[in-house]
Amino acid sequence: MEIILKAMLYGFLKVAQSYKKSFEKDLECAAQKNDQLLMEIIKKNAGTAYGKKYDFQSIDSPQKFKKTVPLTQYEDYKEYIERMAKGEENVLTSEKVEYFGVSSGTTGNQKLIPVTKSSRKAISRYMGLLTQGVLYENLSNKWTYGRGLNLIGMRGSGKTEGGIPICAGTAGGMKSMEKIFTYIWTTPVEVLKQGEKFDVNYLHLLFALMDRNLMYLSAAFIPSILDLLRCLESKWADLVEDIREGKISQKILLSDDLRNKLQKKIKPNPKRAEELEREFKIGMEGIVTRIWPKCAFIWSVSGAGFKMYLEKVKKYTLDLPIYCGTYAATEGLIGVELGLNKATYVAAPKSVYYEFIHEDDWEAENITTYNLEELRVGEKYEVVITNNAGFYRYRLGDVVKVVGYCGKTPEFEFLYRKNQLISINAEKTSEQAVHQATIETFKHLGIELIDYTVVADIDISPGRYVFFVEVNNIEKLDKNKVEKILESKLGIANPRYEQFRKSMKIGHVSLELVKPGTFDSLKVLLVSKGASRNQVKIPRVVNRDDLVSFLKSNTYSAEVKSYIKIS
Repeated sequence: MEIILKAMLYGFLKVAQSYKKSFEKDLECAAQKNDQLLMEIIKKNAGTAYGKKYDFQSIDSPQKFKKTVPLTQYEDYKEYIERMAKGEENVLTSEKVEYFGVSSGTTGNQKLIPVTKSSRKAISRYMGLLTQGVLYENLSNKWTYGRGLNLIGMRGSGKTEGGIPICAGTAGGMKSMEKIFTYIWTTPVEVLKQGEKFDVNYLHLLFALMDRNLMYLSAAFIPSILDLLRCLESKWADLVEDIREGKISQKILLSDDLRNKLQKKIKPNPKRAEELEREFKIGMEGIVTRIWPKCAFIWSVSGAGFKMYLEKVKKYTLDLPIYCGTYAATEGLIGVELGLNKATYVAAPKSVYYEFIHEDDWEAENITTYNLEELRVGEKYEVVITNNAGFYRYRLGDVVKVVGYCGKTPEFEFLYRKNQLISINAEKTSEQAVHQATIETFKHLGIELIDYTVVADIDISPGRYVFFVEVNNIEKLDKNKVEKILESKLGIANPRYEQFRKSMKIGHVSLELVKPGTFDSLKVLLVSKGASRNQVKIPRVVNRDDLVSFLKSNTYSAEVKSYIKIS
């Protein structure tokens, strides 16, 4: 079986390498390929309700498309999506909706995003084939055809009134691959289907630790990898004991049915348990490649606001390469990373039709959009897409910075979401600016930052920024000093903030220290309100009343604050 599996994977890699070469050719004529995709989408959907409203039949060029069809946001589609959810067809797209993907639910109400066969395949070609081609090209000398530990689950969230499945975007695309999971990932499919009901990280680790030849760790975002490795650090003794005895700890709450199914997949392995125990007793630094000697990379998005988590992950992984893979949303795939440790992405001309809005035009009445070949290196743009699932000239709200060109195709870095801005008096401080100021402040002070978020407090006048912060060495913290440095760093990151502070239009920064584990509990809260466990992210700017109340309830009491220096 192992020989057959390797032969199958070898054949898949050959196809992946061929696809990568084809993709590289597309990069030399990206604008042409992208225009062709747009015209195919317009022609295919001319008979839909949306296509008739905007006379798709008369559109014969990208230029006319831009003149005829308005820029859109999600609110523009709500009525159409409600009709589709009830089962009505030919509304936004001529294709049947395979499922509705849901947004992560981190920053606000979840959105239903239609996914069709064409839009799913447009993503899977890049996520499945192209990424494998990139990885093999960079890691061929370390390639073992081993399995990986994948934290992405596939639990659905029910169905719409019209019977259409609802699930996280990643889960929907994975259902078609279910038969091969056993051969490519260590976690049993029964666990992947369970969602958020138990300590799933423990089970991920248990089955991965039994496989000494594990080749990689994978998760949607790097904070999930950090959570996994912290679970490993705190529960390694239980995991070793379970492997030694061939059981699942009773501390892990499972249904009898699931426990019995999983128990059949586990056999006692004292030799492996002894090897693991020996390595764990040495310490956690560089533990990943000591317990999995053939682990070659981590596959997870790690750029932009995730850099602080990546630094913590490196304690366990040292110099193990990080591959971000793709920059994607449920609405479509936006870019592909063509190297390791870069966290930059090259546009994929056959995935979605691209337009970009320069940062100077975001609030303009008459907005000009730019195509792939018209972007300027070093400039910031909002991404606009037209996809194969019924979204036309859709403003994603994602802000990217162009770092260069690959052939004639832009390469960009994801910076932040536009809706993750904090603003008291039109100063508009971005998530990126907040992150830069916070990280630099705590680095300067030599205090380990666990996590943070910021809230616009307008209950006082003038309004102010309140930072909710969790740190590891609270005894070193001088509250006034932190606030003073944060003020300075914010002014550097956003000069308008400094200007408004000097004119007293914004109040002084306030620091609130939260109890240990607060941000872990915040993630649990977000999951309970509908966010996917595998995609949940700590929002850097919080504006939801329920989340603000939660943060306030987890600040230190006055008694604890009394021993923190305030002078």
